[in-house]
Amino acid sequence: MPRHYATTMMVAGAALAGAVVGCSGQPAPTGGSANACFQFAASAIERHVTVTAVPPACEGLSQIEVNTSVGRALRAAAAGVRGRVGQRELIARDSPYVAALIRSVPASSPPAVTARPSRPPSRAALSLAALAAWLITVGLGLSMMARWITRTRRHGTPHRGRGPVLNFTHLGLALTGLLTWIGYLVTGVTGLAWAACGLLLAGASLGMALVFLSPAGAAAETRPGDGPPPAARPPVPVIAAHITAACVTILLATLAAIG
Repeated sequence: MPRHYATTMMVAGAALAGAVVGCSGQPAPTGGSANACFQFAASAIERHVTVTAVPPACEGLSQIEVNTSVGRALRAAAAGVRGRVGQRELIARDSPYVAALIRSVPASSPPAVTARPSRPPSRAALSLAALAAWLITVGLGLSMMARWITRTRRHGTPHRGRGPVLNFTHLGLALTGLLTWIGYLVTGVTGLAWAACGLLLAGASLGMALVFLSPAGAAAETRPGDGPPPAARPPVPVIAAHITAACVTILLATLAAIG
């Protein structure tokens, strides 16, 4: 009798457990997918079970996909209620059950504005700057040449010695180089640019020779009875400005020729 009673209790317990499992509803779907996450959220809302952690059905999904699945579940739970007001109230009532799954998605930050790298001056800009510096250099040289010629004629001194030859050669090279540079600007031929740079360097070399040529030496080359020696050198600021402009011209012309 006790054995028969024990067997009956075991069968009844198994039947009761099966009934409990059957009444508990379908098991939560597994696998990280949007459909599985939706089914899990719908099941939790239907059974009024508060979700406290991310289930396996929602793992691997982005927060936007999880929010979309939960939103579908909330709308599906409120689909049978008429009127938008009733649906909103039902959604507000059921939201706490799946609140742990819903999170705010940060807005995508705007792309960082990167500063554009500064570009070097173009070849045309360097060429025009070299032309401007060249004109300034020639203008200063012409002013010094006119001053020298005027004072020489005033004293009645003939143009003898190496000083006048260097002066006119220096001026001729500078003007020839300037015309060649203008031809380069008009035609765009790089060979003319390098030819102008060569003439510029040659003229600058003669200019430096004129700077270091002593006026006493030039005066000694004049013959006796030719009159007083020619005038002294131009003012130092004018010479310094001429040399500075020439150096700037050489630099800009070389950079423009290199391109």
